[in-house]
Amino acid sequence: MSDQVMNALAQPATPIPQTAAVPLLRTLVLCDLVDSTALVERLGDQHAAELFRKHDRLARALLATHGGREIDKTDGFLILFDRPIQAVAFALDYQRCLKQLNATEHTTLATRVGIHVGDIVTWDNAPDDVANGAKLTEVEGLVKPITSRLMQLALPKQILLSGVAYSLAHRAQGELGAQLATVRWRTHGRYRFKGIPDPIPVFEVGEEGFAPLKAPPWSGKAHREVPFWRRPATLALECIVLFALIVIPAWYLLRPAPAIAFANRDWVVVGDLKNLTGDAAFDDSIDTAFRIGLEQSRYVNVLSNLKTHETMQLMQKDPDKTAIDRAVGSEIAIRDGARALILPTIAEIGGRVRVTAEVIDPNTQTTVWSESADGAGAASVLPSLDTVNQKLRVRLGEALATVSSESKPLDKVATKNLDALRAYSLGISEHSKGNFKQAISLFQQAVKLDPDFALARIKLGDTLNATSGGDNTEALAEVRKAASQGERLSARDALYVQAWLANFENPRLALEKWQLLARLYPDFTLASGGFGFNSYLKANDFDAAIAATEHNAVATNPHRAVGDYLLGILYLGNERYADAQRCFAEAAANGFSTQEIYNAYLYAAQRHFDLADKVLAKGRTSGLAADDAALGYPRIMLALDRGDWDAAWQATSRARQDSATLKGTLHAEFTLIDLGLRTLTEPNEKLKSVLADYSQSLVKTRETPDAQFGLLFTAYLAAHAGETDLAKSALSLAAQLSRSGDYPYLTSLLTIAEAELERASGNPQGTIRLLKPQINGSEYYFSHRVLMNAYAGQGDYASALAEAHWLSQHRGRAYVEQFGQSTLQPFNVALSDLALLDAAEFSVKLKNTEAARDALAALRKAWPRTDRLRFLDRRLQLLNDALANKPSAP
Repeated sequence: MSDQVMNALAQPATPIPQTAAVPLLRTLVLCDLVDSTALVERLGDQHAAELFRKHDRLARALLATHGGREIDKTDGFLILFDRPIQAVAFALDYQRCLKQLNATEHTTLATRVGIHVGDIVTWDNAPDDVANGAKLTEVEGLVKPITSRLMQLALPKQILLSGVAYSLAHRAQGELGAQLATVRWRTHGRYRFKGIPDPIPVFEVGEEGFAPLKAPPWSGKAHREVPFWRRPATLALECIVLFALIVIPAWYLLRPAPAIAFANRDWVVVGDLKNLTGDAAFDDSIDTAFRIGLEQSRYVNVLSNLKTHETMQLMQKDPDKTAIDRAVGSEIAIRDGARALILPTIAEIGGRVRVTAEVIDPNTQTTVWSESADGAGAASVLPSLDTVNQKLRVRLGEALATVSSESKPLDKVATKNLDALRAYSLGISEHSKGNFKQAISLFQQAVKLDPDFALARIKLGDTLNATSGGDNTEALAEVRKAASQGERLSARDALYVQAWLANFENPRLALEKWQLLARLYPDFTLASGGFGFNSYLKANDFDAAIAATEHNAVATNPHRAVGDYLLGILYLGNERYADAQRCFAEAAANGFSTQEIYNAYLYAAQRHFDLADKVLAKGRTSGLAADDAALGYPRIMLALDRGDWDAAWQATSRARQDSATLKGTLHAEFTLIDLGLRTLTEPNEKLKSVLADYSQSLVKTRETPDAQFGLLFTAYLAAHAGETDLAKSALSLAAQLSRSGDYPYLTSLLTIAEAELERASGNPQGTIRLLKPQINGSEYYFSHRVLMNAYAGQGDYASALAEAHWLSQHRGRAYVEQFGQSTLQPFNVALSDLALLDAAEFSVKLKNTEAARDALAALRKAWPRTDRLRFLDRRLQLLNDALANKPSAP
């Protein structure tokens, strides 16, 4: 050994800084180019070197984008990130950019990526060592070999994550932004890696159509954790022994049971419980508990009781008198496209209580397999059900790691009290029949027997809300109690309660939670329905609402008719009249009974008023005062749209009288409708005191969403009337909930009021600057009126005319917009007709008299009583004079 080396060894090592010796929790990524040696041999050194340089530049550019730090480089990269979601975002972009590089260079570069999170120790090498070729920074720790094993296990184009990396990254997946729509997550089970003592859960993330999205094969250094008898070597030995020792008749005797090709998100039918114990306490409770346990799965979908009863009626069988046994359940499964029938049984055998579940192939009615669990006494039944459920889910193909991590025991998500569970089960049955009063009593009994029975509180709140008549105080109290008992809810139900509660407290957050729930549980129709309805009601986003509601209006949804009807409303809002008519017809065919208000609007938006009247006359009346008072809306709007303002005023007055003594917000809504319509017809000087009085009446309740809506709309009306001081006063009362963005419709309305104030103050450019960013398809309908007047105010009559055309053509949106409140619907409908007059006036300004005459003729056709409307006299006189080339009187 040379003296130089001996001296170096004798020298004390450069001390590692104390901070570097402290273990740090970091995310490690290892990328490797597949078959890079073969690529060099095929391309040649020069061409391959140039290609690798481009690859390295690409990867390092992405590192800078996603906050990664390069530690080492060979055929790929060893990279350090602070958070797993950064590593996932980098890996996805890396795979995508590599695909683009291949297309440009006509190559087949492929990479595999491993991602893990754990404690690492880092230190910087001495400057002399770095000068001699050492890396700048060293990384050590168990995280490094595990990441290497994940990378080696991966297939080409595959990104594999450990369980801890997946958990943290999946929770933050919303940060992936636009990529999220095509990103898919998969679980591949637990793998044992050579040199690693404990099995590692392995997950995959990748883009659909590009990533393999399948379990990687076994290798010499890694194999999937399976029972001993399923390992390849053991299986081979078993096969040899079988063929050598077992004769053909014995093979027929022991041949494997038939299987079902069950896939992710396939459906099952749960049959009626066969109670062989003689204990009535198990009736109407164990099958419900079994269903609750199975519904925790995101892999298996369970056909609802309501849907199975609906299908039985189509089979001309009475659901109350017909048991769902092997024959009946198989027919239900075939009709509804379910893959399997599950028949639960409870029996007492040898002094022990046994719970069994048979999986039936509905096509042959044969038992594919069965699972069972035993226990001592009634207290063992729920744990036995948990055991059976988990076994079933694994046998159907769900990963064991997912079953274990995503499921809670039934005594947590349901109740240990079998009497409470039976009351809940009977409540569900009564609710499905529409017997809400009996259902409420049964749910109340369930929570009385077990105050911590959170699932029963959800159903109690749901039923109270359906019968509240607009006063949801009791319903909210139950939902809040359920939300406070999150540990007693499954992951799905906990998120459902949070989303529902956010509806009343934070619409922006509610939209996020409904969207997350719909994404995690795409076949949970309450999730898609909730997201669709709130996208419509709270965000005015008709496209998103349609996409979600199309997932709700499916055959497996027992409440499909409600989804059909909502879909009809949304199509109407996008002027897709034929689609809307089809959906309303399907809702009626599926048993949806309604006042037919929106079906009437479908014809009114197309100016088929006689048909609208006939449809409205056929609508049912519920007998509830609030429902009947709501008919004031179509009465006002159809009168306005015909130009019969006298009838509209009479309908408004009647609606205010009918709603004066009712609970809820109807009376306040009709009062605001009256105020909005008066600003269209009365001189500005008459409006100041009315607007001021109304604004003052809201001051005491200004922190509520309804009062904020009234104040902001008043600010707009005052600004439009030229009362800028009054508009500023009303705007000064805008509360935090209007400015924070938590109520999107209030924030949008605040912007419109401020924009109209800019216009009224002589700054139309400021109006346009404020409003243009809002015009994305989810803006308020009447914001186009504000823009129209702003364009006209700066002499841009072509743009003003375009906005007038928009208002007159989007009549479906005018009729159905409920951005925050339906109060604006009559106001919008009136604007859609007055836009014809606006179009005529702007056409005159643009010297297009023919277009002006056409628009005026369209107004007179829509409003035959136009000449009797005194508030239009001056405008019509000026317009007629301009068309006749007469000078107008000042």
